[in-house]
Amino acid sequence: MSRGNYRQNIFRDKEDYQVFLQLVEDAMKRYDFELHGFCCMTNHFHMLLETGEKEIWIIMKRINQLYAAYYNNKYGLIGHLFQGRYRSCLVRDDSYFLQTSRYIHLNPVKAKLVSYPEDYPWSSYRTMIGMACLSMINTEKTLSYFRTPKKQRYREFVESTSLVKTEQALAIQQDMGENELWLPW
Repeated sequence: MSRGNYRQNIFRDKEDYQVFLQLVEDAMKRYDFELHGFCCMTNHFHMLLETGEKEIWIIMKRINQLYAAYYNNKYGLIGHLFQGRYRSCLVRDDSYFLQTSRYIHLNPVKAKLVSYPEDYPWSSYRTMIGMACLSMINTEKTLSYFRTPKKQRYREFVESTSLVKTEQALAIQQDMGENELWLPW
């Protein structure tokens, strides 16, 4: 994940989101990694990605540098767009993978931007549940954890509420070094 310097917005309009996602897709072709999920908020983004031979810092450096150049050029700005280096944590097991996917997809709901995750246009959630088709998203791994109908089961998993989910979300938030200041409210 990366967030805007001084918590500033890094996405101001539809074109910004589209350019960012195109840069991610271009990086995928260049560096051969899998994108299992994402969510672009107004002042930060999350990605759940699985690297191949290239280390994550190479991938993130390219995406963030190219997007910052685009953004600064478009808005007539200079200097840093992002607050420091991107943040990442290693996903070591299946449970953490699924909880991270849920955490990412619930970000706009938690920020009170939408009531339901499928209503947010700048995440991979709609693709995960079959309401859209972004070819850059690898849904196979995530959906393989669920029995048929897989997309419906994933949706139930994401949208279910429980104390365990809350505790796991807090653990992920802590692992990523994310605090409430990252969110746009």
